[in-house]
Amino acid sequence: MKLNYLIFFIIVVAVFLTWQNNAIEITKHKYTNNKLPNDFNGFRILHVSDFHNKNFHGRLINKMKEISPDIIVMTGDLIDRRRTNLKVAEELIKKAVKIAPTYYVSGNHEQLSEHYTKLKEILNKHNVINMDDSYITLNKKGGKIGLTGVAAPVQIKNEKDKKFMDNDSYIKNILENLSQNSHVDFNILIAHRPEQIHVYKEFYFDLVFSGHAHGGQIRIPFVGGILSPNQGFFPKYSEGIHKEGSTYMVVSRGLGNSLFPFRIFNRPELVVVDLQN
Repeated sequence: MKLNYLIFFIIVVAVFLTWQNNAIEITKHKYTNNKLPNDFNGFRILHVSDFHNKNFHGRLINKMKEISPDIIVMTGDLIDRRRTNLKVAEELIKKAVKIAPTYYVSGNHEQLSEHYTKLKEILNKHNVINMDDSYITLNKKGGKIGLTGVAAPVQIKNEKDKKFMDNDSYIKNILENLSQNSHVDFNILIAHRPEQIHVYKEFYFDLVFSGHAHGGQIRIPFVGGILSPNQGFFPKYSEGIHKEGSTYMVVSRGLGNSLFPFRIFNRPELVVVDLQN
């Protein structure tokens, strides 16, 4: 009898973990700002983050199609540097660009990976716009908004000695240079690491899209995430919308896993933001 209960318990746990790690959740937000040009009223942004070359066997793309976004922003860790699968990553992006124009910024896994050069070639091949340390203007009829991207800051001494770069001066220098190109009222930033919002807000970005935190990996209901990289235990920025100064930041829980193989009370997430003025 005890053995039967044990088998039943194992089956329930296995089903629960499978559902938690594969059932994609869509989170929708409305963001209102009177600085937004009229032509962008109702503009829909799909936020994809921390894919870590996870294969959803077509279900992810189907969800993305259903959302019908105006643009897609990818905020890093498209691959996992410890078990890189460029084929799975390429399959995602070549289908994503058929849904909407796709803008990408690298995460720490790309920056620390020996495969990033090849990934950039794949992005370019499929017309994904690589926004690493770049600024462009999005135009819709007569309206314009600014889009800035900043690469995840890592320090590279040589190919065998790569590590996170926590010095805020790196991000500040990049953003100072890029902000000189901005001549529009409404500006969006895509950046992998949410804990650097104290830097982002100095440049008065209206809206920031970020990931990296994996939702805290394991979430305690009504409490939040347990652990995120660069934030430690009970991270402040693990999901949802946060406001600091005049800057709002949307944090995705992401889609895949890295070192820890399971998500608990933390299903893979696609984030949708509808802009309103």
